[in-house]
Amino acid sequence: MGDDILEMKNIDKSYGGIHALKNVSICLKRGEVLCLCGENGAGKSTLMKILAGVEKPTDGEIFIEGKKVEIEKPVDAFRFGISMVHQELIQIEDMTIAENIFAGRYKTKGGLIDAKELRESTLRLLEKLDIHFNPNSLVRQYSIANRQLIEVAKAMSHELSIIIFDEPTAPLTVEETENLYRIIRKLRDDGVAVILISHRLEDVFAVGDRIAVLKDGENAGELSVKEATVDKIVKMMIGRQMSQQFPEKTNRIGDTVMEVRHLTNHRIKDISFQLRKGEILGVAGLVGAGRTELLRAVFGVDPCEGEIILRGEKIVNKSPIEGLGRGFALVPEDRKDQGLILSQSILQNMILSILKKASSFGFMNRKKETGACDEYIHKLKIRTPGRNLMVSALSGGNQQKVVLGKCLASRPEILLLDEPTRGVDIGAKAEIYKIINDLAGEGLSILVVSSEMTELLGISDRILVMHEGHLSGELTMEEASEEAIMKLALSHKENGG
Repeated sequence: MGDDILEMKNIDKSYGGIHALKNVSICLKRGEVLCLCGENGAGKSTLMKILAGVEKPTDGEIFIEGKKVEIEKPVDAFRFGISMVHQELIQIEDMTIAENIFAGRYKTKGGLIDAKELRESTLRLLEKLDIHFNPNSLVRQYSIANRQLIEVAKAMSHELSIIIFDEPTAPLTVEETENLYRIIRKLRDDGVAVILISHRLEDVFAVGDRIAVLKDGENAGELSVKEATVDKIVKMMIGRQMSQQFPEKTNRIGDTVMEVRHLTNHRIKDISFQLRKGEILGVAGLVGAGRTELLRAVFGVDPCEGEIILRGEKIVNKSPIEGLGRGFALVPEDRKDQGLILSQSILQNMILSILKKASSFGFMNRKKETGACDEYIHKLKIRTPGRNLMVSALSGGNQQKVVLGKCLASRPEILLLDEPTRGVDIGAKAEIYKIINDLAGEGLSILVVSSEMTELLGISDRILVMHEGHLSGELTMEEASEEAIMKLALSHKENGG
């Protein structure tokens, strides 16, 4: 690592009356991976958007290689060798990889785009990253992980010296994550300075050199990865040590509430299991194993064959409306696209599942609306100045609580949770784990899908493991371990385990 390539000094950012950043300063060296950590709403993404020219600071200074610079828009950032791989990828799916990488910067020949030069320039970038894609293939053909690599190639096309990753591993499998780690290490070895925003401390310890922590929009401390421990990082993030991430189990498991027999469609094959009253039943498996599709089939989103026995009665949920009517509720994996209307308020989102219950003679009952919303703002400890705040203004953890509150407002008996803590910080995760445990303690039956094995081991009463659409095994908590789960996730026996 060499001298400082970047210094952000005394950065302030206000949105109306909200002070998002307060006198924040960071520095970055060449060939260094700086991990930017903090809870949702701590100001990490805001600080990086200022560096990338997406947002303008209210006050403060930015120095590149010791020289003060003004970054007012993304093109300014590109000019100084700064690029950002955003959490929500900015791509045009119906254009080719080459067209996406060089959009707006095509070299021409005789007044037309030089297709040969475009292809060759793209190939050179991809080869540098050891990525073997066809430059002329459409972006829509690629997985999220591979589209992220395309974004890295796009960043490198700007004579890169600083690259920012915002939660890059959140949607990735273990293998895809390792591949991204390889890319980050290669960038560092080539002298590129990397800033990594991540809630996953595994990322920090895998590729980081130094950690800077923000709390409530302010600097909370720095330390090297070599001297860091989980407890030290968490204490800086939330102001206290987290003695116990998972709550003590208080739920009592009762009789069988739902039995699934031979559930089958184009993505899941012959799935059978039981779910008991007050039970938290985990569902593990690699990406593509059919976990999400299982929840969708049970809730009524996707058609399926087989039987669902609810309290002794055979049912068929032909739609989510029928699922809601029978006491099911689904918290989807993608809260922003499937769980929330970001342009509407907390209140408007919270009552979506109870529009009929909260209306009289075709008119909404204001008292019922606000009563239900306020109940779950209080119960779920949603941090907001009021029910009329736009959901888009909330942190990721609080957005997730709104989705959960919307589902709970329908008073379900069976709660289906798909990646309930994806993209939320370690403090919010602990709060959500307690909420799940408390709901099971109140008698709700919960089916929860998670890609984090430690999460499933910490909250579940039993764990089902899926592989390529099949149920490959069931583990009691006495039998369950990361090794046991992974062994079942990688193979399937026709006898179910």
